[in-house]
Amino acid sequence: MTVGTAEPLVTLAHGGQLRGLREAGVRVFRGMPYAQAPRGALRFAAPVPASPWSGVRDARAFAPMAPQLPRAARADAPMLGGDDCLAVNVWAPPAEPGAILPVMVWVHGGGFFRGAASEPLYEGAALARRGVVLVSVQYRLGIDGFLHFDGEEQAAPANRGLLDLLLALQWVRDHIHAWGGDAARTTVFGQSAGAGAVACLMGMPVSRGLFQRVILQSPSVACQTLEEAAAARRAVAALAGVEPTLTALGGAPQTAVLHAVHRLASEPTLRQQHGLGGRNFFPLRPVVDGQVLTAPPLDALAQQWAAQPPDLQVLVGSNAQEMRLYHVPGGAIDRVTEAQVHAFAQDVGLTTDAAEALRHLLPPAQQTPGEWLCALQSDYYYRVPAQRIAALASRWARSAHGYEFTWPSPQWRGRLGAAHGVELPFVFGNLHTPTGQELAGPAPPVALSQALQQRWVAFARDGHPGWEPYAGAQPPVEHVGETLFCAPHTQPERFALWEGVL
Repeated sequence: MTVGTAEPLVTLAHGGQLRGLREAGVRVFRGMPYAQAPRGALRFAAPVPASPWSGVRDARAFAPMAPQLPRAARADAPMLGGDDCLAVNVWAPPAEPGAILPVMVWVHGGGFFRGAASEPLYEGAALARRGVVLVSVQYRLGIDGFLHFDGEEQAAPANRGLLDLLLALQWVRDHIHAWGGDAARTTVFGQSAGAGAVACLMGMPVSRGLFQRVILQSPSVACQTLEEAAAARRAVAALAGVEPTLTALGGAPQTAVLHAVHRLASEPTLRQQHGLGGRNFFPLRPVVDGQVLTAPPLDALAQQWAAQPPDLQVLVGSNAQEMRLYHVPGGAIDRVTEAQVHAFAQDVGLTTDAAEALRHLLPPAQQTPGEWLCALQSDYYYRVPAQRIAALASRWARSAHGYEFTWPSPQWRGRLGAAHGVELPFVFGNLHTPTGQELAGPAPPVALSQALQQRWVAFARDGHPGWEPYAGAQPPVEHVGETLFCAPHTQPERFALWEGVL
């Protein structure tokens, strides 16, 4: 890491200044608060804008991540992060007078209960060197951001994590010009829960005008009904040993609550025991509460875009073998039974005939129960939602582009394949990071990373990633693998099996 001696300064709209760093050929500013720390009375409240300041404020270190546990947490694992987490980070090219650069705002994933903008995987220098101002955002996670408290909307509005993202985007709109960013060319992009959160924002009228383009990587769009949200609240409270109320959960030891959420996320049978069905893979999701979210994202987009077509350009896609990330490490893919496959299909509303038809579309060697479940869940959670969003955008938005990431990771003795998240180190150019190597192996193709970055930045710059738009009876998508080519999906009949389900 190369750090220059002259530390860059920027002046925000309210007059306060920020001091950053020069790293890897770009200006870097970290840990800039867009909201007041959600502690005390503000813990479950709507976010409150950060107060302006005078003089120079240090912006050389990341803010704490939102409170969470390590991914492989033991029962005695300590809490990571802290409550002063509502911050943004900026990577920008060297300052040039009069520069007006496209802006890319990153929303990290993590199942709505873990993850951080400070992860080395998301360092933005490589994209910034290609001529964009890259912003990464943190938002409240877990019970702080997404647990729904029935009838207590005044003290704890629904979907607080989404409200955080809206305020962060307003911050970007108001201040990004300080780095030479063009707020009128803002692309919001995210992966998994991050892409799902962006999809929720797209269906909220209040978000109109805050961004002009979106990139959705494996969007996780499943939301909870009020009944499911109530079951999740009762489950978290029971495991934490408190009553399922705002006062009790807010006063409980934070580590106890975090361990309750972590256990529910990692133990499917425990979720089932507490009334959480297999439809929701993780215990906390955005909630269709009728105010912040009036409908699930796919329904909201269909209704609102038909009534008022958006001035929005959309790039959306998924990975070919998403659920291998969850089923291959640890060998779960080899322990799945046919009864589990049928139970999942029934839980999500897929007929037995449709589930069997999907099985027979797989290569013979991949028709085992584990591979079958992996394919069903990959389609349900990520691939079909991406296809549905692309179809809606092709009808109503300014433009739509689709992709399918097919590069097979060699990890886990070649079984990981094009799993969930494998595209991330390629998009950010961070193949060398520990997570990058965990996902893509020790010698991933650098040329593929360069090609993906070039396409993402081209879309952020002018809305054209370099392949044909998603349109027509057999819409083309960019196949991103050992080679890159534009062609229709190889198995459109697989998507047709989900008609009426998603």
